Amino acid sequence: MPVSARMKRTPNCVGICIDEDKNCFRGRVYSCFSKEPQTFSDINELFYIVDSVMDALSFPAIKTKNRTFKKTEAEFTPATIDVENKVLGADELIPADVSKGFVLMVTSRDNVTWQGIIYDKTKDEEFNFNSEVELIRLLK
Repeated sequence: MPVSARMKRTPNCVGICIDEDKNCFRGRVYSCFSKEPQTFSDINELFYIVDSVMDALSFPAIKTKNRTFKKTEAEFTPATIDVENKVLGADELIPADVSKGFVLMVTSRDNVTWQGIIYDKTKDEEFNFNSEVELIRLLK
């Protein structure tokens, strides 16, 4: 079963390729708007990259903003994306040579967490998740 028709229609899908998940969590993220992947070296960078894609698209809308009392500088800066030029489809987000790959579609960002669907290439199945914690379990 390839990615669903719903994922093919939505531009906020990203491909996640896990290169290492034993000692650390490393891999690459592909978006529909660039043929070049962005690399991440831990789960925080992965979430930051995916969040930046959703923020650039303004979809799905954030329902609740995090509040902080001090300014913090991000150590990791994701690549900027051009949301006008879609270059990859959802079914092209995982390269053929990747053994552990996922297509992630976040459908909503409620209560400062993500809800959505993830397609697992190795199991050839889609799973729903209701939080980032559930998403991490599905990625491992």
